Amino acid sequence: MKNYLRWSLRQFYLLVFLPTQFRREVEGIGLDKPSRGLKERFLYIARLLPWIVVLPTVLNLIAGLTCEAFGIGFNWGSSWAGVAFGVAFWLSYFRLVAYAFDALLSAAAYFSARRRPQTAARAWRWCPVRWNEVIWLPLPFVSKLLALLARQDREYGFRQIAFVAAERGLQRRAAIAALVEVASGDLKTASISEMAEAMDKLKWTTDTPTELPVEFGTALPRFDRASRHAGQYIDLHSPYLKSEALGQAIAEVETLQQSLIAARGRLAPRLLQTANEWRRLLDAEQKTIQAQAAASKEIPNPFIFGNPVVETDQNVFTGRRDVVSRIEASILGAMQAPTLLLHGPRRMGKTSILNQLPRLLGPDFASAAVDCQNPAVTAGAATMLRHLSRAMSDGLRLRRVTVEPLSAKELEREPFDAFDEWLNSVERAMPGKMRVLLCLDEYERLQSALDAGWGTQVLDALRHLLQHHPRIVLMFTGAHTFQEMGPAWTDRFISARRVRVGFLTRDEVTPLLTKPIPEFAMTYAPGALDALIEATNGQPFLTQAAAFELVQLLNEEERKEAGPGDVERAIARALDSGGEYFANVWSDAGANGQKILLAIVSGETPPDFPAARAWLREHDVLNDAGEFAVPMVRTWVADRRGSGGE
Repeated sequence: MKNYLRWSLRQFYLLVFLPTQFRREVEGIGLDKPSRGLKERFLYIARLLPWIVVLPTVLNLIAGLTCEAFGIGFNWGSSWAGVAFGVAFWLSYFRLVAYAFDALLSAAAYFSARRRPQTAARAWRWCPVRWNEVIWLPLPFVSKLLALLARQDREYGFRQIAFVAAERGLQRRAAIAALVEVASGDLKTASISEMAEAMDKLKWTTDTPTELPVEFGTALPRFDRASRHAGQYIDLHSPYLKSEALGQAIAEVETLQQSLIAARGRLAPRLLQTANEWRRLLDAEQKTIQAQAAASKEIPNPFIFGNPVVETDQNVFTGRRDVVSRIEASILGAMQAPTLLLHGPRRMGKTSILNQLPRLLGPDFASAAVDCQNPAVTAGAATMLRHLSRAMSDGLRLRRVTVEPLSAKELEREPFDAFDEWLNSVERAMPGKMRVLLCLDEYERLQSALDAGWGTQVLDALRHLLQHHPRIVLMFTGAHTFQEMGPAWTDRFISARRVRVGFLTRDEVTPLLTKPIPEFAMTYAPGALDALIEATNGQPFLTQAAAFELVQLLNEEERKEAGPGDVERAIARALDSGGEYFANVWSDAGANGQKILLAIVSGETPPDFPAARAWLREHDVLNDAGEFAVPMVRTWVADRRGSGGE
């Protein structure tokens, strides 16, 4: 009884002074338990009913008896009428008396609209939520009626959902439930084409009248990516590429299924059911397209032309065991790993190697790569440190170690102290043998930070990291050595160990060109493979470019065997499609280097420019004998000379 009295008095206080808090407690919002349902809310308010009746009655008796004791006249009839009026007021305030009528009217409006959807807007006018602002208890079928309105007329339906969310605070949950109904309906698909269109229908979720539940916020990005891969599948013509697009869609849905199985939200089972339906459609479609691909005369083209090979494309990443072995020898098992500089000419595969490191180095290393070409990285010291922390946090998350990255606010005052403290927390969070390999790709772009004046502090912070955080290993990748970059770099990283990335060997190139993936069906006539390897000399970008063009050429002519003549035609096409690479080599060579290259293709004695010749050799344009290291580059320079481009 004592607890009931305390509880009830608190409810009256909230009702009078804090009505918003009172509503939240009625609905169960903010409690550890799930929000209260309709029956629970009704019983919660009904617990106040004894006080609504007893309190006015007792107060009226006390007032009347007191007046009579002091000889003051008291009109019992009028007072009891007032008590009855007060009780009626409270009952009407909570809408307890009218609730049955309101619920019946709400249900009637919904079923009328469901039977005749074209009259949904008219039925909505009869729903009590539309015209009654104070209904404490939730009414049945309001969310379903709002969802039906949105399905019939998106603009009008969302306008009414926004109205309920903004003007009917006691029924806000109905607005959220309506959005969930609409979103769930938009996610339902019966075919791959409907799946591809699903996210176009769900564009409204980026600007909803009220916030969707967290389960939708987590699941929709995965549904979106799967939908876009389904759309890509429909637009593609190659059976192999179509199968690849479907595979990516399946991977997204599979990840979504796994996350929803572990989710605890009440909407997770519903979303999981939708994900399962998407997976069933994708699996069935994949069987069909795989059969078509098997029957097709087309050769699958797995060669990556232009972009670095990502970690999942294992079949088209070959060789580099020498590079990886040197990295392993430098950092695995070393108590104090040195700074590493992975350098070599552009388009030699350095970024592809970085992408493979999480797989190649094993579970004791968390690889974190920062692309220094991103302008945001060099926008300022605090911004750069935030990007470094974000990259390391993402890399650790892949190894199931959770460390939140630094926020902009944490880096406002003393960014370098904050970063150093954050690194301490990273080392504490990592298991005993784990280390982070922080890779700064295209590190030369940091020179702009040095030129701006704040870059020296960043380089000092990186050197401090090496000295005081042994479980953080630093790697730079770029086309230049620290010596070429100048004393600002050599002074700070004097002990850096160079790892040079050069051409692929014949043993590494051969499996790449003959069996990059199990489904590869192209064969080589005598002399064709040798001609392709000789023309590219194992230069990774040109090998991929020429192989890509060769497969395209054979597919256009519906053949599967490449002859030496086909290789010549493919190389000619690669000289054109890869023109930006050759132009970059030409530009970087400089005026003196260009004169040397033109003299060589002309059969003349090259001019004596020692610095330019050393640069050409260092960047694998020329070999030790002073000849072109890659015949395709010689061909391009010769064509340029012949066209008068010198």
